[in-house]
Amino acid sequence: MKKIAIITLFACLILEASSQCDTALIDPLNYSLIKESSKTGNNDGSLVFDGDNNSRWRTSGNGPHEIWIDLGSVNNVTGMAVRTRWQKDGRVSSYQVFVTNDTATWSLGERFDVFHYASNPNEDTAYFGGVSGRYVKLIAESEKGDLQLSELRFFRDTCANNGKTNQPINFPEIAKTTTTAPTITLGASSVSGNPITYTISSGPATVSGNQVTLTKSAGEVRVRATAAATSLLYSSTRDIQFTVVDLSTYLPIVTTRLIEDFPVEVVDTSCFYPIYINAKIEEPSFLSISKVSLNIDGHEVNAIQKNGFYYFGWQPKELKRYNIEITAHGSNGKTTTITRNIEVKDKATAQTVTGFKDAIIQYGTTNSRDFYGTYKFPQHVGVYKQLYAKLEVECPNGNCDDWDRWAYIDIKAPDGNWIQIIRYITPYNVACNHEIDLSDYASLLQGEVEMHIFIDTWGTGGWQLTLDVDYILGKPTYKYSVVDEVWDGAYDFGNPQNLQPVPDRTLVLHDATAAMKLSLSTTGHGWGANNTGNAAEFYHAKHDIMWAGTRIYEQDLWRKCNPNPDNCTGQQGTWQYDRAGWCPGAISPPDFFDFDNYVESGTATLGYKFQASYKDECHPNNPACQSGVTCADCNAGSNPQYFVDGHLISYSNEGLVYGDPSNLLNTQEHSLGEEEVVLHVFPNPSKGRFKLSVSSFEGSAHLAIFSVDGVQHRRFFVESDRDLENQELNLENLPSGIYFIELVVNTGNRVSQKLVLEK
Repeated sequence: MKKIAIITLFACLILEASSQCDTALIDPLNYSLIKESSKTGNNDGSLVFDGDNNSRWRTSGNGPHEIWIDLGSVNNVTGMAVRTRWQKDGRVSSYQVFVTNDTATWSLGERFDVFHYASNPNEDTAYFGGVSGRYVKLIAESEKGDLQLSELRFFRDTCANNGKTNQPINFPEIAKTTTTAPTITLGASSVSGNPITYTISSGPATVSGNQVTLTKSAGEVRVRATAAATSLLYSSTRDIQFTVVDLSTYLPIVTTRLIEDFPVEVVDTSCFYPIYINAKIEEPSFLSISKVSLNIDGHEVNAIQKNGFYYFGWQPKELKRYNIEITAHGSNGKTTTITRNIEVKDKATAQTVTGFKDAIIQYGTTNSRDFYGTYKFPQHVGVYKQLYAKLEVECPNGNCDDWDRWAYIDIKAPDGNWIQIIRYITPYNVACNHEIDLSDYASLLQGEVEMHIFIDTWGTGGWQLTLDVDYILGKPTYKYSVVDEVWDGAYDFGNPQNLQPVPDRTLVLHDATAAMKLSLSTTGHGWGANNTGNAAEFYHAKHDIMWAGTRIYEQDLWRKCNPNPDNCTGQQGTWQYDRAGWCPGAISPPDFFDFDNYVESGTATLGYKFQASYKDECHPNNPACQSGVTCADCNAGSNPQYFVDGHLISYSNEGLVYGDPSNLLNTQEHSLGEEEVVLHVFPNPSKGRFKLSVSSFEGSAHLAIFSVDGVQHRRFFVESDRDLENQELNLENLPSGIYFIELVVNTGNRVSQKLVLEK
């Protein structure tokens, strides 16, 4: 086989030819566009042969996408090459190519296949038997979203056409499978209808006819389908590849926020401490975590599964060291255990704990705009009255960013969601120090946590940040708190097509909530001649806080910036101008709204409505906007935005858990029966009123209350697990003592739980 180099505008491609004939590039200067299936803006199909790798045909919407090209003359067409601007989004994946001399009658196809970009992440080639034609049709799917094709080239065979046609093969992909999977039936077919033969090119499998048998080993299997040549048809091949995994080799991965570096400090032994756990296992299409269990000094309990995490409400009854083993159980029978040796004490220590230290964000470095790290904080209930944070912002190597940049600090919640704890705007080219009360986020600043710093910087210096948190001794008003995210996003202000873009949110309130408030952090951005009123940065707006559709508060965003609220002096720029929700060189503290009057509501539908009287007349969605008349440029993109973070913070002297409004804290259960049903009681001990929750069961059940002498005192019937969870049980007329709750479901399975009544 001869190899020749064809230099194109997108690469130097090494192209194969037969020993008699060469493969040559069909001159792209002669190409012209006949049609394309869609385009975005001016990015039409003619850009795939303009010789510019930075331009591209960009389609609109999902595929399949289609383009027809006139090659300028009849050629013996034998291949094509594609180049995509991006290495992932927008690349051609599966494709079909057709050649004809008459666009009213296309061939059955030349090649159907998938590009894998094995040699180059931006380009790939495809070859087929030479066919005479002037017009080419490409039908393609994109790897993700729309197609963004930079360049497209076609090749010809320099030998005369032999009159044969192609018989492309359709070969359905085979999904990832396991070593224990049954025989796989192959289903390739040729457009000619000729028979297909199969071979295993590589991998742990054998093939007989169209049946693939796996050899019980893991690996990549490559199968080739072949349609043999005839006097009128070229031979055709197509390969597919699939993965075989051995599920017995995968172990669960388990982590916890609970750490040995700090004791668990409690005000007394009646406190609950939620142990948050994350567990996962690879190959989630086949495997899952069946449960997470804990062994606490020999006592076995199961964690409660929530959306994205697990937790166990631990109530240590003694002040001592505990050995805690946390085990994740995979559905493949494999387990992984981590151990923590935890001291529980009722003596807390005032302390300052450093989170990130000298974290540098500088554009063009590893941490251009984001910094991530894992940090450890004290573990406590009811012993610190305040968490006070100090944020030191310095200039790395004396080189601060010249501009005021939007910034924030997030902490990762147990379910993996990032919760903002500080909103900040950097100063103009100086170092400054800042302080903020983070007591409302005490439930998240516990144990081992991940933090994320973002600064919207673009390359005129950087920032170096250190966060210290002072833990101030004292009894808080409430021992427990929990944060529920309500909003986190950027929203247009005054968009004529959507004047109220912030969605209403309905939340289930935590059962034990005694007090509640909304923390709302909003900063306005955007200004200039191409929006109305210099909004949102320099526009004094007032917004409405809604509860169940009724306005209950007004938020006045305006901030006085001179003097600087954080005493950040020596700045350059326009730091002294008042702004919407922020000042350069200052933390933007949230506004707080008291919701104590609504704690009994059960659910909360919260709304946030922007000032209804404002409309950005310069917005591109304003059909009446005329550039040079209404505004200098109606498409300038200077339209106002608000960055909004809202959190509903609940407080209680009974236990609260992130992500679980039912507060199922006491999980010291004993379960019976072949299929485990887990019963939870809270609070326990109880003064007589308590709630229950169970792992799900089908159908009805009955519940009985026994004293230690075996006497039955109460009996209840429920139609479903949901009915059980919705009831508050009342045993206030029973004397103090130890009782047992027994639940019997209609399958015969039963579970019992000890209940302590303390009057």
